[in-house]
Amino acid sequence: MILLVQNNNEYENDLRTMISAFFIGEKIRVATPAEVSDYKREIFGEFRFVLTALFDDSSTRLRIEEKGYVRYSAYAYGNFHNRKRYRNRLKLASYRLLSEYTKRSLPWGSLTGMRPTKIAMAGLEKGKSRDEIIDYYQVTYETSREKAELATDVAISEKKTIDSVNPLTDYCLYVGIPFCPTRCLYCSFAAYPIHEYESKVGDYINALKKELPFISFLNRNRRLAAIYIGGGTPTSLSPEQLEEVMGCIKDSFDLSNLREYTVEAGRPDSITKEKLEVMKRYGCTRISINPQTMNEKTLRTIGRAHTPADIKKAFYEARKAGFKDINMDIIAGLPDELLEDMEYTLSEIEALGPESLTVHSLAIKRAADLNQEFNIYKNKISHDMDKMISLAMKKSEEMDMKPYYLYRQKNIAGNLENTGYSKPGRECIYNVLIMEEKVDTFAAGAGAVTRLLNIENGEVTRIDRVENVKNVDEYINRLDEMLERKSMGVDSRILTINE
Repeated sequence: MILLVQNNNEYENDLRTMISAFFIGEKIRVATPAEVSDYKREIFGEFRFVLTALFDDSSTRLRIEEKGYVRYSAYAYGNFHNRKRYRNRLKLASYRLLSEYTKRSLPWGSLTGMRPTKIAMAGLEKGKSRDEIIDYYQVTYETSREKAELATDVAISEKKTIDSVNPLTDYCLYVGIPFCPTRCLYCSFAAYPIHEYESKVGDYINALKKELPFISFLNRNRRLAAIYIGGGTPTSLSPEQLEEVMGCIKDSFDLSNLREYTVEAGRPDSITKEKLEVMKRYGCTRISINPQTMNEKTLRTIGRAHTPADIKKAFYEARKAGFKDINMDIIAGLPDELLEDMEYTLSEIEALGPESLTVHSLAIKRAADLNQEFNIYKNKISHDMDKMISLAMKKSEEMDMKPYYLYRQKNIAGNLENTGYSKPGRECIYNVLIMEEKVDTFAAGAGAVTRLLNIENGEVTRIDRVENVKNVDEYINRLDEMLERKSMGVDSRILTINE
């Protein structure tokens, strides 16, 4: 456990995030100086260390104590009341302090946000060169050269997709299927074991069949650019149930301008020839088959009821069904996996030859079983995560793939990232548009989140989130309320063009 002592809590989340980047999964307790002033020195023994942040109008003093003795200290200068200017200074000072204490640096430096490409995108829009943007990352956040180049190159790639859409007329559709064959160790999504919810699936699909036409009506004068059916595991549905959902989409929406149609086929043990034929028949152009690893022992550890052979079989069935755009997902840092295990997984995927590869860094998510049992698994997570990610980048290049989208999550081991790689022309349009939030995304299903852009004089000024309830029963029973939320969201947001 780590103790965070502060005389002002305005930057508590920033300090917590920076500590967690170095000490993944470690519990953090917060106190004020007054609360710890009466502690005897012995009480510090229950903490790994104490980080104290003392704010005043001209600077913040940071210090790390062990057993009551100050080991390291640093200052962040400036007025902390000016949050916009001061936040990065404090994060950089705390990063340097923790780096000195741990004797290690983080690939992203003091940068902790979900969208590191946002900085590069802003630079491109201002006419900055690639080299100027890379230098900015390194100087401002002490980001490594490799990560600075990655973020910049992804932004350059994303801009091509973003420039091809019109936020006033184009939108995306997400359809959530919150059922899975079983729950994986690392998963935190609102996903329900389908064998326990079989009696609910019919009612759930009927609710979707009401929500989808309503979304189409709200967008009756607009162009649907991309569809993504995700979950959960959409292929946990039977072929007939999947056909109901996809048939409703076909009947409800004008697909004449559709550029991409993805189904998250997901787990190989749920993919069948019949389901692939349904997807193909209803216009799906891209699927994702997600092994996460090609090591059988790890598959058992994470709760996957399939083998590497099943993964290959599903891939070949998809090719036979006519799919020419297949993505595969893998996770770096799964319990007990070493660098050579990642190397093996990548070599097996290279042999299959997908059009794109998404490389996730293991995230210790709050609602995941992995987090609940973290004490069991914390010593089984590799310290070579950064090497695994670098290896995946190198292998992707050898497969003629380039990075095209990038995002980060809280509590990612090693403070790393999730990156999508693809062959030229196979970038996932939906992934780019939802990550950069450049068009509306209308979402149907339990737990699905609609994102509505407010545009004033051609500039996005705010993004409104319209959330569906997560619980399946609540979604079914309160569907009319979900539809009303969407209608009110559309009616209240601002859309104006340049004057």
